[in-house]
Amino acid sequence: MNMPLEKQFEYGFAKISDLRVAAVRDEAGNLPHIAGVELKGQPIHATPRFWRSFFSRFHVAENTFRYFSHAEVFQRISTISPCETFRYCLETKENGNSNILAISPPSRPLIEYEEVLDLIGRYEGDDITYHEGVVRSTHAPRSGEHPVEIGGDGFKNRYVLTVPIDGHGLPKIHLALLRLLCTNGAIGHHRAFRTDINLGKDIKYSVGRVLDRYDNDNGYAALWQRFESAQNSWASLREAQQLYKIILQQRGSKHHDEEDSKVIRDFYAMSGRPHELYGVANLDTFTEKRQRLLPTQCRVYDLINFASEIATHKSSPADALSLQGFIGGLVADEYDLEGTAEGGREFEDFLSSPDPIETTTPSRN
Repeated sequence: MNMPLEKQFEYGFAKISDLRVAAVRDEAGNLPHIAGVELKGQPIHATPRFWRSFFSRFHVAENTFRYFSHAEVFQRISTISPCETFRYCLETKENGNSNILAISPPSRPLIEYEEVLDLIGRYEGDDITYHEGVVRSTHAPRSGEHPVEIGGDGFKNRYVLTVPIDGHGLPKIHLALLRLLCTNGAIGHHRAFRTDINLGKDIKYSVGRVLDRYDNDNGYAALWQRFESAQNSWASLREAQQLYKIILQQRGSKHHDEEDSKVIRDFYAMSGRPHELYGVANLDTFTEKRQRLLPTQCRVYDLINFASEIATHKSSPADALSLQGFIGGLVADEYDLEGTAEGGREFEDFLSSPDPIETTTPSRN
């Protein structure tokens, strides 16, 4: 079992009046830029997870801050809300700075980071990652991994457990398939392949019971069928563009090294260079309806393999989650060109090769 690095967390209770936010407004009337946050006088970094939980806890819309300052909103909550007290979770970084994760009602059951790791170790979890208040691990179902061959590729049944350690949201299970040739994990991050774990008073007991007993024969059979259909369906331009834009946002805007540029070029080559195929510089000139009808030169299964390869081997936890979400949404719905590719074919073990590819990078549209 690969254990994540040690993390330091601090839990406590506070009131809205303990929060201070320094924000800068622009003349355009956009949402203010947050310059600094303090909790009980301590400077902290407020994560997106903190703000999502804040909006949910106090039923406040984000755009409220476009019209009222944070101090005004906090004061109003303190005046009229009988439940302004909240529990918070601080994550201490290696440099000594603290991130505030989600806030939650003081009475809500909570499972801490060390308890989650203890459960994962007890039930032989693997591929453990932590990101912004959530621990993720991969497990085999109770009945076993059941190796299965789909169109010549071998797979094993797995599932991914996600457990929040800051009290916001439910623990969840997502079905997953492990492609054996290249150890890519394709995770069904979609409600169709998700199971929420109901909380009792003891979260550790509830999660442990699920880890001990979880299985889902019907869910895995449905996932197998969708993968088989993906092998026999041409990927539409719309489907390819969805994945391309996710990769471009992650690799093209945040990173600028050769490896990230190569990932974009590899995707362009894998999809059959659709800009050249259809003779346009900007594929978004086609309407969405038209994009659904235009095939690329790859199959839906290639998109799944490319996304899972980048998510498994070449992405941060946050970027991997976005890519796995694409896979889940793609597999859960009917493919645009379902069943249009006749005959089987052998699929590449790896679609993002280690060698540079000589080709032109497409435009960013």
